Amino acid sequence: MSCVAVAVAGLWASPEAPRAIDAPALANPVLLERWLAALDDDTRLTLCQEKLLATQVLLDTPVEILERTVDSQGLEWCRVMVPSQASSLDDRGYPGWLPARQLHDDPGCRPDHDDRACVIAPITWLRGLPSGESLKLSFLTRLRLATSPDGEDSSRVWVETSLGRGWLPRDSVHLPGEGFPATAATLETLGRRFDGLRYLWAGNSSFGYDCSGLVHSLFAAVDIALPRDAHDQVKTGQPVEPGDRCAGDLLFFEKPNDEGRLVVDHVALYLGEDRMLHSPTNNARIECRRLGGSDYARQLCAVRRYL
Repeated sequence: MSCVAVAVAGLWASPEAPRAIDAPALANPVLLERWLAALDDDTRLTLCQEKLLATQVLLDTPVEILERTVDSQGLEWCRVMVPSQASSLDDRGYPGWLPARQLHDDPGCRPDHDDRACVIAPITWLRGLPSGESLKLSFLTRLRLATSPDGEDSSRVWVETSLGRGWLPRDSVHLPGEGFPATAATLETLGRRFDGLRYLWAGNSSFGYDCSGLVHSLFAAVDIALPRDAHDQVKTGQPVEPGDRCAGDLLFFEKPNDEGRLVVDHVALYLGEDRMLHSPTNNARIECRRLGGSDYARQLCAVRRYL
């Protein structure tokens, strides 16, 4: 298997989907924050309206290469599937395209997490790499544990990555056997750390989430695997009558699509007491808000329970 060799890689709809403004997101090392800063309201909206970006994948996430091609600019691309992001688009995992230079062939790259440290801070830094560079990592990045080259140091956790060996602050990660309790309170605590983070279509990192990426990541943090997209998430979990919803449930909302057919197009985490946490829509920010009296209350179509 191959693994992602940048902090956050985008999976694109096709090799021709990225625009000139998206070039920083295609680099290695990826210039993610430069890319996000350059996107204005219109260029962010186009990502959504034209569905240019499919999802995002974090450093050292295993992927399977399905095919290769070269785009009109001579850049090599790989079509991959991501086993850790379940999707009805492909039973094997979420499919999409990314530049070959953002991948690393590694026989030790496996889908299991048994020997990995997991980033639990909203953002942390990977330091001590052979290049001398430091890398800003997202929440839920999972990296293989390595032996410390300097003996015991309780403040650092050494990891082996596609970029070489480096270390993470001990208080920013969970080690194997550690974890968060799968409770509504945990989901709220983790989710509220992202209050004010700007929505990103197809975002699945703590640099920017879309609605389903946010809940996909929050539930993954408590070891509950959800499909990547809202229209697949609603097919899982225990159905609950809307009036019986409780904290920790997922709320699903529907709107007419281009053909006028009602489809699930949004998901939120219910916090109890008429509050929900969600990444609302393009050019908005993650927020906690009241459900009652809102358009969301009228669009609510399903409630699912996982706890």
